[in-house]
Amino acid sequence: MKSRILTTLVIAPLAIAAVLWLPTPAFALVIGLVVLGGAWELTFLSGLEAPAPRLATVAVLGAILGALWLFPAVARPLIQALALWWALALVVFLSGRVVPHPLQGRGWLRLITGLLFLAGAWLSLVRLHQTPHGHGLVLVFLVLNWLADSAAYFTGRTWGRRRLAPRLSPGKTLEGALGGLASSLLPAAFLAGSGWLALPVWQLVPICLATVAVSIGGDLWESLLKRSRGVKDSGRLLPGHGGVLDRIDSQIAAAPFFVAVLMLAGGEG
Repeated sequence: MKSRILTTLVIAPLAIAAVLWLPTPAFALVIGLVVLGGAWELTFLSGLEAPAPRLATVAVLGAILGALWLFPAVARPLIQALALWWALALVVFLSGRVVPHPLQGRGWLRLITGLLFLAGAWLSLVRLHQTPHGHGLVLVFLVLNWLADSAAYFTGRTWGRRRLAPRLSPGKTLEGALGGLASSLLPAAFLAGSGWLALPVWQLVPICLATVAVSIGGDLWESLLKRSRGVKDSGRLLPGHGGVLDRIDSQIAAAPFFVAVLMLAGGEG
């Protein structure tokens, strides 16, 4: 716990500074580096071990991010498609019966889908950062996820009894998930008072609740990858947290969903 807190105290100020102070191109570069770090871990979780193919895969993702930056017209359909995917995947994960086919297939299929998920999360945050009040909205999105992760962790440790998805992640509980969902009311209230989005509070509350719910799907997706590889963490870069994917798994799912819902509601900026 001590190392977890110390790591957070280092990472959180850096993330906040990058979101608030960097122009969007620089922000896109910084977030891109984080995503590429996640891709490096993804290659191992997907079955690659030799450095050369792992590096080549990371380079491919870098090229994809560059193409997405140069051709922004693909942003809206890609973000909306991923939002729908994550919403459906969460339902399937929580059903406890089956796992979405692309995630139970061979390693190369898990790798391709994982790269798509990483690219979509990057694109969503960059797209949001470009909008009016986008710097603040990205920060609220991150705080929404950070609060939910922390609330779920401590609520689950204190009152957790019923397993949420035992086939995928035996440590996650229904009580922890409810604690995370409850925490979303604070960012929703802030957004309602900020005036950054032209949406009433009765819409912002369900948007934030649903975003936190979908973020659980990203957490369960990474848990599936780790179980398939027989490891506890995706890496060791972040003391107390594990790897990069361990830190951003929920945001990978939540980012496209949050941005897509704002697009549909007419409140994106």
